[in-house]
Amino acid sequence: MPRVLVEAGSRLHAGFYHAGPGRPYLWGSAGFYASKPRVRVAAEPCPGEPPTARGPEPHASTARGALEALGLREVCVEVEEAPPAHVGLGSTTQVSLAAACAGLAALGRGGCGLAGVAGLARRLGRARVSGAGTLAFALGGFVVDAGAPDPSGPRPLARLEVPGGWRYVIVVPRLPRGLGEAEEEGLLSRPWSASPEAERLMARGLLRLAAGVARADLVEALEGLRELQLGTGMYFSRLQGGAFRRDLQELAGEAQRNGVVLAQSSWGPTMYTITTSQDSWGDAALLRSILGEVGLEGEVLVAEPRNRGATLLGGVEGEGD
Repeated sequence: MPRVLVEAGSRLHAGFYHAGPGRPYLWGSAGFYASKPRVRVAAEPCPGEPPTARGPEPHASTARGALEALGLREVCVEVEEAPPAHVGLGSTTQVSLAAACAGLAALGRGGCGLAGVAGLARRLGRARVSGAGTLAFALGGFVVDAGAPDPSGPRPLARLEVPGGWRYVIVVPRLPRGLGEAEEEGLLSRPWSASPEAERLMARGLLRLAAGVARADLVEALEGLRELQLGTGMYFSRLQGGAFRRDLQELAGEAQRNGVVLAQSSWGPTMYTITTSQDSWGDAALLRSILGEVGLEGEVLVAEPRNRGATLLGGVEGEGD
């Protein structure tokens, strides 16, 4: 088999909602798939050799772990491109799934359609808390999962096309990473009672956000995102010090004073807003200025919506998207 390449995007987390009591407690999540930062993982057969993975750490270790979890032998992968790990862009899920799909394709095996990706996520230990990243990898666009954990893997509650004229302006401050996956899973598997206001904001915000995306109503989508974020932030305020992380509150507040709704992606420090293609570069310049005003350094980038899942270039016929 020839060398194959899997190209994927980054997941922007929109927030959580309560999907039911369950055993353990069920959390639903929502998120967007952005074209940047991009993930690219290549693979090729390497007969007679153990599975190997090259690239920057910790992504190479993540890719190697995916191959080992699936029992893939005599395949070599390389993480050519990926965003920083543990900054709220879902890179661990994207890299592990991309490595798995690339490795399978390099060996002439399929299994990376929606049902296949959900099964891969379960085998790789992904989507234990939030299924948005796995569903985004499989489907792209705006996704809502039906509740995690799910023994069969994440199930889509909704998947919507994001208007092509919209843009994400993504801010990645140079700050410590958020909670690790083990910490997050431990917290969400032992929930405490949410206030009625927090639950109301989560539910109403999610519905308004989804309706805004479906109707291409950016104002409504942003208001829904603001409410979903506020409800999620209220629930986790005892952990992060408020609706946002303590070290992001000034950035979020100054952006709001300038008319920009900033959302915290997962545990941060990545934040983002949604705007139009015409306004995106002006909004990016404004957010760069605000970063400096609040004494932070970091990167600001503009990304198009990615309304398709990960793409396989080469390899198994019919497994391209």
